[in-house]
Amino acid sequence: MMFLLVPLLLCAFPPSAAEGRLRQFYIMKQRSNNTSAAQSLCRVNYTDLVTIYDQQDNIKLQQLLNSSSFQQGWIGAYRGNYSLKWSNGDDVTYSRYSPSYSDQTRCAALNANGDWESILCNETKHFMCYEQDGDGGTTYNYLLIPQNKNWSDAQLYCRENHTDLVSIRNEEENTLVKNNGTQSNTAFWIGLLNDNVNWRDGGPSAYRNWFQEFEQSRPNAFMRLTDGRWTRADINNNYPLCYKSFIHVSPAEMSWEDAMNYCSSQFSGALCLESENDQTETQRELNRNNISAPVWVGLRQSRLFGFWMWINGLQVRNWTNWKGGKAPEAALSQHCAAMEKVNGRYTLTDKDCRSTFRVVCEKN
Repeated sequence: MMFLLVPLLLCAFPPSAAEGRLRQFYIMKQRSNNTSAAQSLCRVNYTDLVTIYDQQDNIKLQQLLNSSSFQQGWIGAYRGNYSLKWSNGDDVTYSRYSPSYSDQTRCAALNANGDWESILCNETKHFMCYEQDGDGGTTYNYLLIPQNKNWSDAQLYCRENHTDLVSIRNEEENTLVKNNGTQSNTAFWIGLLNDNVNWRDGGPSAYRNWFQEFEQSRPNAFMRLTDGRWTRADINNNYPLCYKSFIHVSPAEMSWEDAMNYCSSQFSGALCLESENDQTETQRELNRNNISAPVWVGLRQSRLFGFWMWINGLQVRNWTNWKGGKAPEAALSQHCAAMEKVNGRYTLTDKDCRSTFRVVCEKN
């Protein structure tokens, strides 16, 4: 297995406040000469070796490295089997991809026939981004970008200016993407990546930041202090770069009311989504733990007034990803909310409060 070394970005033991409320980065001040030992230290003290999900994570880690006395450290990437991955973390439930080389890193481009071509990711092409409706619904707007970029640069452009490179979950979406890309004279990038990089904690990250001059078949890698690029090297004696998740999913199922009591007695309370970052981090945590069944969260509807409210008093914001695109109305609602996976993406949905599911709690 190939593990990545990242220049140690955390000075001393304090966490970085930049990662978000539900995930923080830490550095262990104890060297490990292999990734198994590094992972053991992270799991004993925090959650796991860090997974890098996007450019923002990479920049934060590089900034933390610059402020520390350490030069590099282990992160949780390793070389495993080749597999298909969507840029936004969606499950690959539909595919028209026939890789020409199953043992090479390739990316998918959609052609005029709606088929997906297997192409080296460093080639430059037009690309398709998507945006989610502002009401948090399940309708997506597709945008063909008539600029020539390699796959990684196209991914970065879509994430900075829209939501991400487009993912396709069924034949209907494939047709919509094809029809929205008719202005491109050649096949254009979609968000599908085929490579052999996986993450030790099971995180579904398709973000890559390799320094191209280095051979990717080498067993281990580290992030360079100078530019944050990842390069590969032999095993070294380095510090583990860890993260801590402040999300807990109960092992047992229970009613919504019992779930709220469980979280408040054992942890700081049931999960409340205070921002889009909270929503993203929760989806990542559920994804990496392969949880697709409904899980309770701290959201309930007022039976008297009909509005939905988080148990910490916060209102439900317009970015909240409801199943069907909007919050259920009072007369038709079942009054308690859970998150569940629908077509590969997590959404909020109303459930009978007496139903029994696992619950997502916030840890101190």
